[in-house]
Amino acid sequence: MNAPLAKEALLAIQQAVTLGLESLRAEKPQTLSEWAAEHFLLAGESSHQKGGWVAWPFQIGIMDFMSDDRIEELAVKKSKRVGYTKMVTAFVCYNIAHRRRKQALWQPTDDDRDSYVKSEIEPLLDSETGVPAVRKARKLGGRVEETIKYKPFRDSVLHLLGGKAARAYRRITVAAAILDEWSAFDQTIEKSGDPGGLAKGRLEGASFPKFVGGSTPRIKGLCHVERACNDADAYLEYHIECPRCGIEHPLKWGGKEVLHGFKWEHGKPETVRHVCPHCHQSMTQADYLPGGVPLTGVWVCRKTGMRYGADRVWRDVHGVPCRPPRTVGVHIWTAYSPQRTWENIVDEFLKAYHTLQAGDAGPMTTFTNETLGETWELAGERSDEHALQARAEPYPLRIVPVGGLILTASVDVQRDRWEISVWAWARGLESWVVDHHIIYGNPANEADWEPVAEYLQRRYPQAWHGGSLGLSAINIDSADQTQSVYHWVRENQHRIPGLRAIRGDTNDNRPVVGPSSLQELNHRGRKIARGIKLWLVGVDAAKDLLLGQLAIEAPGPGYVHTSHELPREWYEQLTAEQRILTKANGKEVYKWVKRRPRNEVLDCRNYALHAALLLGLHRWTDDRWQQLEQAVQPPQDLFSTPAVAVPAPLMALQPAEPQRSDDSHSPEDIFSPISLY
Repeated sequence: MNAPLAKEALLAIQQAVTLGLESLRAEKPQTLSEWAAEHFLLAGESSHQKGGWVAWPFQIGIMDFMSDDRIEELAVKKSKRVGYTKMVTAFVCYNIAHRRRKQALWQPTDDDRDSYVKSEIEPLLDSETGVPAVRKARKLGGRVEETIKYKPFRDSVLHLLGGKAARAYRRITVAAAILDEWSAFDQTIEKSGDPGGLAKGRLEGASFPKFVGGSTPRIKGLCHVERACNDADAYLEYHIECPRCGIEHPLKWGGKEVLHGFKWEHGKPETVRHVCPHCHQSMTQADYLPGGVPLTGVWVCRKTGMRYGADRVWRDVHGVPCRPPRTVGVHIWTAYSPQRTWENIVDEFLKAYHTLQAGDAGPMTTFTNETLGETWELAGERSDEHALQARAEPYPLRIVPVGGLILTASVDVQRDRWEISVWAWARGLESWVVDHHIIYGNPANEADWEPVAEYLQRRYPQAWHGGSLGLSAINIDSADQTQSVYHWVRENQHRIPGLRAIRGDTNDNRPVVGPSSLQELNHRGRKIARGIKLWLVGVDAAKDLLLGQLAIEAPGPGYVHTSHELPREWYEQLTAEQRILTKANGKEVYKWVKRRPRNEVLDCRNYALHAALLLGLHRWTDDRWQQLEQAVQPPQDLFSTPAVAVPAPLMALQPAEPQRSDDSHSPEDIFSPISLY
């Protein structure tokens, strides 16, 4: 080999060795906001400007949450013009060049994925003005197989996927899972699960799993990102100091019913200002953007008061440094962005409002979702809790009212309690609520189940005469604490007749009484020789039926009787959901969505109805009902008086309850004064 060739070969070897050793070099620890300020560049194809990244103050916190390994899940509910897609792209580059971690990013459809790759990813990888740190990490050579959905790097890999099909969530293992425009994904991916859950499943086994899901919100009750923010350990808003009084507060849209928020003179959007909720003095957008740069503020949790400020330290409500929550949600909207004037925001609102008055909700929906960053609530079919409570009847709870012939119960299992509902039934599924009770405890602790067993074996006095009724069928929900429920049901079926494990199913076509299957696992998840039967409940069909039953105005078949002893909260939970018409997979379908977070009473009603249908009450003949009426509530002679209170001898049939100094219910009763929701 001649000298020039030898020298060239030696140089190539040196370069290869240096490149190989790069993977062993430890990077200087940096948060995403620090790394992006030094390395990230804006691509002209998708930005109004090219060049280095300069983060707005509110973006710094969001980026730091993305890169903080102590935060496993981050949900970002946002409007347009807040730079979320750019922050996500910077996070992708950070994982490639700095953290060197495998990652996957899903868009709602393949077309959305293709557009994102071409406008955001490829310019950063291939153009001369791309991110040098990312180009340096690329695999080189003719044997590298790169596609639009698969980008290999020397120490990591990037999957870019559409989120429409279940197969897009299989056969990959990553350390970071990212969903862009999360709320535009289908509610359920080909009956396999929700997109967030499927994406998180790809993180199993990762040393530092990270899930990031962000979106402009959509319809209230059907919005993935709103649900995640509400469920997060911390839900943060960005607070700034009022230039007048110095007290911090978030920017709020406000409204006619409050004195703070955005205000303007009638018909003059240019007069808009933000009124402080503390001193009620005004701040203009110029005050918020001194020198064109947004005021530096602090992220504050609306639930706990935890803070993350300019010092980049998490602090508790007392100002003491602390660990961040495991799951975090943030809300940010257009008013914080320097790219949108407040005058323009007000002008958009006024035009949308006038259009709404004319009967077209489209522009107001867009304003609410994309400018305010909030969900739009559709008006749907629902029962009115006020009207329902107004027709309540003067019968006491825990006594079977006149007309009730057979009892079923349902148990909703939560992490810290059991909620038990008892309903009485008669011809045509006419029903009476007899009891709603809560028992606090830990379902994972077998000993805590004993009060539940005792309560389900109690008998209920009848108002018509001195008899009593026990429970003929009991459904217990296994959706939460699944293995504990399976174990308890299996061990107690012999002493509690009619006990069944059930699970709600939102399949659109599922009847109330769905199929059953044998579950052959014990409470430790191990196979056993003799399992239990699990029944599926078509909860949407049950809600449809209840909606119709609550509309019946006169006692008789289908009528729902309620007691005057039930508080407003019970009625609000029974009517906590509404039925709306929406689109799914290109078809118009009805969906049940929550109007408020608590709906245990509604769930219990659905499961008690399922228990009644399993008994076949809807198929009983007149002769069979007549036989039951003769046995349970026989006619009395002319000189008899119906009982309206519990006969003294029957009090022993009820479990002993702690003595109280007043006449209120027992401490375990969820509707007692000391345990209101």
